[in-house]
Amino acid sequence: MRDVTRQVEDETVKWAMSDVAPMSDEAFDRGRAALLARIDAEESGKVVALAPRRRRRIPVVAAAAAMVVIAGAALVAPSLMSRDTGPSVGSAAAAELLHQAATHTGDAKLQPGQALQVLEYARWSVSDAGHRWMYLQDQTLQTWIPADRTGTWLYRQNKTGERQWLIGSEKDNARDVPENLHTDGEYTSVGGPALHDKIKSSFRDPSPEYLASLPLDPRELYGKLRDEVAGDEGLTFLQMINDGLDTGVYPAQVRASVYKALTYLPKLEIVEEAAVIDSRSGTALGVTENETTEQIVIDQATGEYLGSRTVLAKDAWGLKQGQVIGTTSVRTKVVAGLGLAS
Repeated sequence: MRDVTRQVEDETVKWAMSDVAPMSDEAFDRGRAALLARIDAEESGKVVALAPRRRRRIPVVAAAAAMVVIAGAALVAPSLMSRDTGPSVGSAAAAELLHQAATHTGDAKLQPGQALQVLEYARWSVSDAGHRWMYLQDQTLQTWIPADRTGTWLYRQNKTGERQWLIGSEKDNARDVPENLHTDGEYTSVGGPALHDKIKSSFRDPSPEYLASLPLDPRELYGKLRDEVAGDEGLTFLQMINDGLDTGVYPAQVRASVYKALTYLPKLEIVEEAAVIDSRSGTALGVTENETTEQIVIDQATGEYLGSRTVLAKDAWGLKQGQVIGTTSVRTKVVAGLGLAS
């Protein structure tokens, strides 16, 4: 019966994909399944992780509620399959900035026994499917990478602060709001980034082998990453890049290639010249889809990746255009050893 009653949804998927290369039956089925999941979520009032849309790398995270992507997100990734032949003409300024940033990237020098501390502050936006309520939840994620990367890595995750309500209040929605979606915890791994021995390696969760396999030619790298993101419904290209760079594990040579690969991303433009991330100012480049603009923030003078933002591109859900509904801030520094702050 579902195949008969869901004809409208099937046609919606086909319409949304009409301006891209022909899709396979398998791709159509994936898109249709994602759309049906969204519709079912709207009907049941499930909790929605609004932005950023990320699968955290720390396995102690507790999924306290069923999570679905925001409306339309499942139909964004296929647009990356456009027939691009080079950097976008409309994004010439963004391409120039990215090339300049790529020339300045560098790596910290570690002595034996030292570690590279990667400190990420994240602010997640959580809402019910009908946007009757929405709050921001802060979280800190730390990674200590040993000078000898074949050694032991340390990971630590902590919730920080109280919920910041954007729509409604906890008092008004106490019965509907789930428990904290993130838990505190610490663990170690040997020989590489977090989950390389537990899940399939990807740009967001790279194993040492994955890192070594990435092509440095920008166009080849863009093609590889474009194919990778096409297999993950609801994930956009820029979200994937931000997730990967948030880990702090990519060496300067790869980061430079990633910046250059971004020049091939359709619709990428400079959206703010002085975007503030954790008291630091950089240039925000973004892609707008539906209600939001996903942004990557870079210090073009140093080539440093500062973090990411998700910003409302128009008034929506009772919130004003320009409202930041998700952000990450990444800092790295050399410390004396695992677990230390200096």
